[in-house]
Amino acid sequence: MKGTGKFLRLAAVIFPLALLTAGCMGTGKTPLVATVDVDVTDTADLEYQHVYVTINKIEFHSSPDADSDSAGWQTVDISANPVTVDLAQLANGKMYADTSTNKKALFSGIALPADTYRQVRLYLAPTEDAALAPSAIALGLRYNNQATLDYGTIAPIRIPNSGDGIKVVPESPLVVTAGKNARLVLDFNLMDDMIDVYPNGEVECILKPRLGYFDMDAVGAIKGRVAFGNLHESYMVIKAEQVDSGKSFRVVRRTTIVDETTGAFNLYPLPVFGNATTATYDILLRGRNAQTVIVKNVTVHKGTSLTAGAADLGTIAMNHGSEFEAQILDPFHPSGAWVGFHQTLTTDPVPFEVRTYHLNPYTGKFTNPVQLSSEAIQVYDFSTGSMSGPISDTTTTPASFFAVTEAPLYGRSAGVNVAGVTGTTVTFTPNPLTALPSANKIDIAISMPGSMIGTLTKGYLFITYGGLIIDCYQLDALMAAGGGSHTVLNLPGGTAATPLPGAFYGVSVFGWGVGTFASGGQLQVDLTSRNGAAVITMKQ
Repeated sequence: MKGTGKFLRLAAVIFPLALLTAGCMGTGKTPLVATVDVDVTDTADLEYQHVYVTINKIEFHSSPDADSDSAGWQTVDISANPVTVDLAQLANGKMYADTSTNKKALFSGIALPADTYRQVRLYLAPTEDAALAPSAIALGLRYNNQATLDYGTIAPIRIPNSGDGIKVVPESPLVVTAGKNARLVLDFNLMDDMIDVYPNGEVECILKPRLGYFDMDAVGAIKGRVAFGNLHESYMVIKAEQVDSGKSFRVVRRTTIVDETTGAFNLYPLPVFGNATTATYDILLRGRNAQTVIVKNVTVHKGTSLTAGAADLGTIAMNHGSEFEAQILDPFHPSGAWVGFHQTLTTDPVPFEVRTYHLNPYTGKFTNPVQLSSEAIQVYDFSTGSMSGPISDTTTTPASFFAVTEAPLYGRSAGVNVAGVTGTTVTFTPNPLTALPSANKIDIAISMPGSMIGTLTKGYLFITYGGLIIDCYQLDALMAAGGGSHTVLNLPGGTAATPLPGAFYGVSVFGWGVGTFASGGQLQVDLTSRNGAAVITMKQ
């Protein structure tokens, strides 16, 4: 990656043991506690030189459905001394600990009561805070969360309702055993989950975090190298995918980029679930104007790392190819959704995810058309521990994908075919997402101080869930009028008879004027069994 990242070392935070162990004592006076290390990594995006986020808290809960205001959270709050991390420097299996002076994880030695934890929340300082965090000031930043694009422009990173935290529900719960140490890594995926937007004519970034979760005592590693003519312009992306029992599609476990100079790539950490000692992965490699490659049947051994025992794919020669572009025809709601573009092989009906692209929440379309290969897929086999092929297996229909739309609580849509011709741009209409199990609403009242009235001419309202944007609506007329009311319909919720656990939403409003920005929000709008309401006052 370009640039040299700067990191602030986490000052020692000693969380009062009495607070964490109250009610968790064993026989006599022996506390039933364990220690937990939590680090962060990233699937960096080559379009950014720096991506700074300021982390100020982490929480653990035994229920996957608890909202951020529920009782029972185990909290480590470092808001008095937050840490600003440059995620753009954490590519190819690198962790925060690899960059810190003391080589310790971001949160090191957390004392947690022995329990089974089914939810983790990571909190970022608000981008909109007038007073910057000390760690952001030390790095000379303008915002607590800030990106430097590849052409040098600085942009704020918006995370609507950051006070609600980023919700992570591990596929396998975190079991904390008394007297033991657990090591976790949370994965930011900038490659897929950060987009550039232009809400007021100037570039901003929106983070739509779907954090990955890894138990570092149950992972392995894959490494390799790509040979291609121009790595700097090809934007190569490598995905590790698995067939997941009970699902009709492959699941992407980890994504990475290649080193633009050497072509090297690392896929680490990769989960090996349960009591298994190995896991089988299929590796998909794609890039701009390149023929997609799939390497099937790569065995990963639990306990391996990039320096010890990693499956080595060697050098993979990728061929130049052609592509077409795809764009959504009409604005789509919920606009917080993302679209996965999938392809199948002639002898393998379980789809591979080739690309994922988030909608621009302001427009309900992609910020820019997405590029898709118009070539057949080149397939290799690695079942013997060495590369063989390319084999005859190929794409069912080259230059043809099926697009599946997803959003939190809505689930997945049916796929729609997207096919193109080299050098053209095609448009498509995603299949709709249905709010399940019932469609609820939020009635929202927005006001602002008298001194602000007349200063804002543009505005947007966000509905969020666990740190993710669900939907977005433009409110220019309401902002110009100094406030008013708006109702958002068709949100997944429940009824008294059939509640939907965990259906707690946030409402956030951003407003712009000439040289002016204002925001307001409300958390914990409860739609688990009823409709909801929010009252928001705009602040500068």
